[in-house]
Amino acid sequence: MKKLLMLVVVVSVLAVSASAFGAAKKPASTASIPTADFVGIVDRGEILNNHPRLAQVRQQLANIARQKENEAKAAADKETDTAKKAQAVQAKRMELAQEEQKLMAPIYRDCEQAVREVAVKKKLTLVLDKFVVLIGGIDITQDVIQQLSKSK
Repeated sequence: MKKLLMLVVVVSVLAVSASAFGAAKKPASTASIPTADFVGIVDRGEILNNHPRLAQVRQQLANIARQKENEAKAAADKETDTAKKAQAVQAKRMELAQEEQKLMAPIYRDCEQAVREVAVKKKLTLVLDKFVVLIGGIDITQDVIQQLSKSK
């Protein structure tokens, strides 16, 4: 009787161990793992270059750059000290960089918003730049460019 009881206990322990081991080895539910169908990819450079207002902003920046260059030359010509000349030129470069940032911010914001809108429409959970993706994903670049042209 003791042997039979011992055998039942051993078999029960083995059965429980085997089922626990099997449960630990089961893969996670595939419902929680996103697939490539939910990943979008975009070429940010192409989107930016196709923004409807980019040419206008580039023209404004070219005009501002010429103005700042003239101001830098005038400020440098007034100075006799080389270090002060360099400071005057650097100050004008910083002003130009700030102007560029101020003018380009709405362009970048529009591009990001268009990406978000297309991602929502296509039910994408993730959008990456195409230069960081080796394989997979859905290229939505042209959809984003079309969205930008609708928005403006």
